[in-house]
Amino acid sequence: MTGTPGDEPTLAQVQSEFPQWACTRGIYRLYHAKHASTGQQVAGEDPLDLRDQIKAAEAHHRHGGSC
Repeated sequence: MTGTPGDEPTLAQVQSEFPQWACTRGIYRLYHAKHASTGQQVAGEDPLDLRDQIKAAEAHHRHGGSC
């Protein structure tokens, strides 16, 4: 991670922001989230990246999965 510790969210903060996603830290320093209803899974290098991946997945879902 770069920057100061206050610049990036913790895993707990990401989980709080997206309660419908189960957020965990996995092996190989990756963070994972799984949506409770859809089962969709995303991964990120750190909690900030994970939050971005969740936001992207939700935007993709809201727009019907079209690019």
